[in-house]
Amino acid sequence: MSKHVEGKIYKGRKADLISGILAVIKIIFFMFIVPFCIGVLLNGILPVVRRTVGITFIFGYVVYFAVFELVAIPCMLHYVYNAFSYCTYIYLVISLLLALAGIVKAVYLLRKHGMDYLTLFPGETHASVHELLSPRSDPRMLKLSYSVESRIYWGIFFVLLLVQVVLAVVMSSFDGDDAYYVVESLLAQQADVMNTILPYTGTSTSLDIRHALAVITMWIAYMARICGVHATIMSHSVVPVLIIPLVYLVYVEIARILFRRRQEVIPVFMIIVSFLMIFGNISIYTPATFFLTRTWQGKAIVNSLVFPLIMWVFLWMLEDSRKRPIFGPKIDNSTESYEEYKEHKTIYKISPWIFLTLINMLSGVCTSMGVIFGTGLVALFTLVLLLFERNLRVVIGAICCVIPNALYLLVYLGLFHS
Repeated sequence: MSKHVEGKIYKGRKADLISGILAVIKIIFFMFIVPFCIGVLLNGILPVVRRTVGITFIFGYVVYFAVFELVAIPCMLHYVYNAFSYCTYIYLVISLLLALAGIVKAVYLLRKHGMDYLTLFPGETHASVHELLSPRSDPRMLKLSYSVESRIYWGIFFVLLLVQVVLAVVMSSFDGDDAYYVVESLLAQQADVMNTILPYTGTSTSLDIRHALAVITMWIAYMARICGVHATIMSHSVVPVLIIPLVYLVYVEIARILFRRRQEVIPVFMIIVSFLMIFGNISIYTPATFFLTRTWQGKAIVNSLVFPLIMWVFLWMLEDSRKRPIFGPKIDNSTESYEEYKEHKTIYKISPWIFLTLINMLSGVCTSMGVIFGTGLVALFTLVLLLFERNLRVVIGAICCVIPNALYLLVYLGLFHS
């Protein structure tokens, strides 16, 4: 082989290596840093004890998806040609502006209150010795330091999590539905269309109403285009790296509420959940099967992420409720310390309903059926919450948070009958 040919091969490999490194950097930036900065911008509406790193990241991502829905659906319905390009440019500008605003807010707060991460995430505060020993103190809303045994359990859980993520990438499964959903993302990336080409035949068609409003495929195509990655690789190898840890992060937040007084058992709970996921493939229809083998599909995201998120928000509101039994008068069991952590600002009281509204929008991004099932779950958990709160504001909050679902169904029915 001549030196000239060897030089061309070397330059080609070097270019591929550089493009691969740039793609990884873009993936980290657009899939992790940008939504986290959006969360930093808006986490001021959350109560202080909920303003943690994990909840901020979750909040940033539900806003990230909600903004995409508000951009993608109008672009899909309005533009006939180059619809996906318009959607990409508009969403990119909006998301970057929100992320930049989050960075500006973080810098401002750190310069004003000191270079301490608790300035941005006061919910990460750990209970002090005084709060642990004082008989008038109730540190249940603070984080506790873990024992050596609990740290070992956390290590076991993180190993299990890493195994799931690695296997999801290197042993990616292929499902029959990929012929439709993944191809929809690929068509958007390469043909610049949004649900106007039949994936099975490649022929042009009118807007596919059945799948059009579930724009998760368009979001994957957007990430593929701006990161310079093939849409199939983005679906099968990149999205699971995001969704799997995000789902477990939600379960961690659920465990923090369920085991508020026994935080040392949280890692044990997470190990049990991970084992249920790993060994849950007893049928092709189980949630665990969808979670680990069809992670990139909207119905899998609804089942694995959206439904636990709805449950977590209602657990949050139950924890903040008046602590009354289902029958009988209110029991005033609040200590001086707990009163310090109870926020009474209006924005703090309605923040879980705002969170729930964004989660309902996420369910519509993933699948049209998620809107129906999400609304049903909200109604069921609202009934449970009413047994404790006994306040009409709960019903009003529940009605307001499903307004996006109602609008979604109206648009769907309007397109279906037009």
